[in-house]
Amino acid sequence: MTRARGGCRVATAIPLALLLMLAPRRAAAEPSDRTLLFTGMALAPADYLLGVAIHEGSHAIAAKAAGATVTEIHLFPPGIDPKVHKFRFGWTYVQGLTGRTAHVVFYLAPKLTDLALFGGFAALVYTDGWPSHRYGQLALTVFATGLWVDFAKDVLLFAPQNDVSRALHTWCMTGWRQLPARLVYGSVAAGLAVVVWHGYERTFDRTLGEPAAGAPATALIVPVFTGVF
Repeated sequence: MTRARGGCRVATAIPLALLLMLAPRRAAAEPSDRTLLFTGMALAPADYLLGVAIHEGSHAIAAKAAGATVTEIHLFPPGIDPKVHKFRFGWTYVQGLTGRTAHVVFYLAPKLTDLALFGGFAALVYTDGWPSHRYGQLALTVFATGLWVDFAKDVLLFAPQNDVSRALHTWCMTGWRQLPARLVYGSVAAGLAVVVWHGYERTFDRTLGEPAAGAPATALIVPVFTGVF
């Protein structure tokens, strides 16, 4: 900085410190693939509980939006649904749901939620918005895996109480008439699998953030300040 003093302009540069060369420094060691694998396994139970809550919660929200009453919502533990005597991870029962459209939206609400959340995941994994923190990447990818399982499992489930089956029946699609819809649904599930796979690739990619070969040692630069006396 310069300024007038006594009719003269005086500028004096005073370095507070010189360039300090330090020993080569690396960023904190990233977790190994083995550590990430076991961490992902540890996250699975929490992801399961979150997935059930999202699934059944989507049913409940769709019912309330249609003016129906939620009479029962069961999130944990998984077990035999006493009303249909079938094993389920969770269930939701409502009253007052009227109209074909309202029923279809109620049945497919979890799938629509899966697709919406998948859109956010894809926006991160295919752009610079992908986090640089390895555990953050893992948490996102495990979450997306749970979404994919919830969506894709209906490709091969044909039981009458299955959500997609009930939606197709409501649309009067039975027997071979379900084939085109099932093929489209399976194609979407395959596309989502590619997105999840790319998430795992980016999570376990060891080349991201690595210094280039032969890069110079890291140096600590202390700025040089300019003052006036």
